[in-house]
Amino acid sequence: MTVKADGLCPESPEQSGERGKGRFDAGRPGGILVRGSPTARMGRTDSSACTNASHPSWPDNAYNADFNNGNINNDDKSNDDNNMARCALEESGSIFGFGSLYKSYLACRRGKRSTFNALRFEQDLEQNLLLLEQELKGKTYKPRRSVCFTVTKPKPREIFAADFRDRIVHHVLVSNLEPVFERKFIFDSWACRKGKGTHAAVKRLQGFMRKATLGGKKRAYYLQLDVSNFFMTIDKKILFGIITRYIKDEDLLWLANTLIFHDPAENYIQRSPKEIASLVPPHKSLINALDGKGLPIGNYSSQFLANVYLNELDQFVKHELKCSFYLRYVDDLVLLSDSKDELENWRAQISDFLNQNLLLSLRPEYKLRTATNGVDFLGYVTRPGYILPRGRIVGNFAEKLSNREQNIWQLQASLNSYLGHLKHADSRRLVAQLAEKHLWLKNHFTLSKGAFRLKFREVAAGIARIRLLFSFAHNLNILTS
Repeated sequence: MTVKADGLCPESPEQSGERGKGRFDAGRPGGILVRGSPTARMGRTDSSACTNASHPSWPDNAYNADFNNGNINNDDKSNDDNNMARCALEESGSIFGFGSLYKSYLACRRGKRSTFNALRFEQDLEQNLLLLEQELKGKTYKPRRSVCFTVTKPKPREIFAADFRDRIVHHVLVSNLEPVFERKFIFDSWACRKGKGTHAAVKRLQGFMRKATLGGKKRAYYLQLDVSNFFMTIDKKILFGIITRYIKDEDLLWLANTLIFHDPAENYIQRSPKEIASLVPPHKSLINALDGKGLPIGNYSSQFLANVYLNELDQFVKHELKCSFYLRYVDDLVLLSDSKDELENWRAQISDFLNQNLLLSLRPEYKLRTATNGVDFLGYVTRPGYILPRGRIVGNFAEKLSNREQNIWQLQASLNSYLGHLKHADSRRLVAQLAEKHLWLKNHFTLSKGAFRLKFREVAAGIARIRLLFSFAHNLNILTS
């Protein structure tokens, strides 16, 4: 259904109060199209905002929401609260509508707005979104070339970064699949979900350990498993089959099919030097993945689709094995029980389920130990009574403190990053010991509220250097002009 362009849409009280501020995220009318606005079609996507194509109590000379002239109504200079912005709705229910794409664009640029690709896309934002909308609605959209690079820490990994334009489409896919699958996921799937994450997973694990051991009064065991080469061995047909069981919208299925079966390894730019790229083991590379297998590490959609894929395993463990103490973070699994034999039996059944239903396999190495030994999981060693940071992270922290080549600003960022990790563990004594060992820190920093803060003289010196650089650049510009 399409509402005519002269339909009137009310504003929410919050929006009417923000009118005239010249912002894209405030003062927008309740509908999707605003006539006479350079940011037309950037309104809210709530179609219920327009209840009528024509409301008798609303005047005909509604103000034009023009962000270039402060929302002043060129037809009615009073621009009072009775005037409502004209708007029109896009096709009802379209997941490829301009409003949906703009919302996905905002989510995609969060934290990345200053990157080259994001700035290039934003330079002609409306035209780029309109073109993307046209391609998606016409089903002519195809992902563009990706950028491949290798990270070396904590271990070599091959990353495929999609074009910014394609990342917007990834957000469209996930935002439409997420409401359906969030209701299917178990509570104890902790990766890449709102309100979850590594720190919450570690706290949950500690809670499980306390319950399994009855507060330290009973012996309990944990089983720690890892899916072998997970992202490179995901079967695309099985993944798409899972989605088709729950999704019936044809547009959404077409988009899921397009993104899942797209192979970035067929068209990419390699940014890492050959000697760095070769550090990635061949079986860990998407370039060497078998046909119909593998999702690119680095894509926003891959993280969500990995949860969709292993949700099949989660349901099996909870409903078939009846494991009360089970949690998963991506492909890392932890199960607890008071019986070693039961855990061994569960491991065999999980292995069979993965082989037969998801064409995956477990790594041969696994851990089956008493809970009091501690679980090395997500950067922490968790025990029923306390949590410690992983030894490797402590070593990296000490290495950073010993590296005098970085400037004071980089050092502050590094130190606070490690402190942000350590504060979720029982590490107050560790931090005090490191600070005592590196007494030079007291000359530059104060430790306040769990963060290293530069002392005033360091800040003043930094500001003076910045002013000097600006002055030099300004004088150079005068000399060369």
